[in-house]
Amino acid sequence: MMRIRCSSSSSGGHGGHQLILCWLVIACSWVAVARAQAQKPAGATTDPVEVAALNTILGRWGTKPPKTWNITGGDPCTGTAVDDTDIDNNPIVNPGIKCDCTFNNNTVCRIVKLRVYALNVVGQIPAELEKLTHLANLNLMQNYLTGPVPSFFGKFPMQYLSLAINPLSGPLPKELGNLTNLISLGISLNNFTGNLPEELGNLTKLEQMYIDSSGFSGPFPSTISKLKKLKILWISDNDFTGKIPDFIGSLTNLEDLRLQGNSFQGPIPASFSKLTKLTSLRIGDIVNGSSSLAFISNLTSLNVLILRNCKISDNLGAVNFTKLSRLNLLDLSFNNITGEVPQSILNLNSLRYLFLGNNSLTGSLPDVKSSSLNNLYAKMIFSIAMIYSFHTFVILGFLQRFFVQPTHGKLSFMGYQ
Repeated sequence: MMRIRCSSSSSGGHGGHQLILCWLVIACSWVAVARAQAQKPAGATTDPVEVAALNTILGRWGTKPPKTWNITGGDPCTGTAVDDTDIDNNPIVNPGIKCDCTFNNNTVCRIVKLRVYALNVVGQIPAELEKLTHLANLNLMQNYLTGPVPSFFGKFPMQYLSLAINPLSGPLPKELGNLTNLISLGISLNNFTGNLPEELGNLTKLEQMYIDSSGFSGPFPSTISKLKKLKILWISDNDFTGKIPDFIGSLTNLEDLRLQGNSFQGPIPASFSKLTKLTSLRIGDIVNGSSSLAFISNLTSLNVLILRNCKISDNLGAVNFTKLSRLNLLDLSFNNITGEVPQSILNLNSLRYLFLGNNSLTGSLPDVKSSSLNNLYAKMIFSIAMIYSFHTFVILGFLQRFFVQPTHGKLSFMGYQ
């Protein structure tokens, strides 16, 4: 073992600084040693059942541990599996695992985390995965995994589950509702079928739910109303039906909500006005029902607001836009919004992107625009008799300068041609 000796014999004022630095090095060294010992107690070995299961899983998927894993003696719970390496943000340790070596009085290591990320893995989820009984974090994202999600997943003490961007299929097993410690569920961009299991309402510790573009259909389960800790809810691009759930307005910890691309019916519930922590709200493609804009006045934390094709029949004057001072992107296009564009929208100093096209807006744009509004795109129908009656004007923004440009075309269904 390397020995470090600190001496105060150095002359001058620099000696004291060198001595302090030396003792800091020693202290850090001892902390590192103590941490390593705590993570991998002397004599601790990995459960042989889990070793065999891990080898089979990686073998079936045609992958193997990288050299940077630093496996010693054939025991996978060594090297980066037990040190401080963050395998989530270290591309050279992939596949990778993390172990907990405190079982059976610090003599047995268990695999608690498995990451096989974007390795073009092909095939189904192996049955041997069930042998990793203490798995709390599983990331199989962005591969070519097929077949169903096994029901045995419901047995794990899982906190983080990511199966996104795979062609997994079949119904999502209701047993996932047993994962009552789950904090994050990511199953976006898969080919599931059927309804979202109502048993997911048991996941009361859940903070993140990513289920967009996953193939689900039918009503959105009312049991989700029990997930009061939810901060992120992405359910876009499925085929959920029925009215937009009013209970979503009771999930008051939500910060990011995305509902576009379903078969939801309007109106947008007034209860959404309670979601005051939202920084991003995206709703679109509502089937029917007339909605109001009034609910957004309370959402003063919003950076992104997209209400595109939402059957909104309202006037922009219904909203006090001065309260939405953090808005960076505002998209209210493809609705039936009437009236003039209020000065308060263009005074928003954070606003950079504004989409108001395909509405029934009238009048002219206010003269004063905020200095940061550098990309204004709007296709608006103006009724300005003194200039070009019944012509379409395209508002173009370049380098914070704005022009009204006549298209000199007759009105078409889209408002221009």
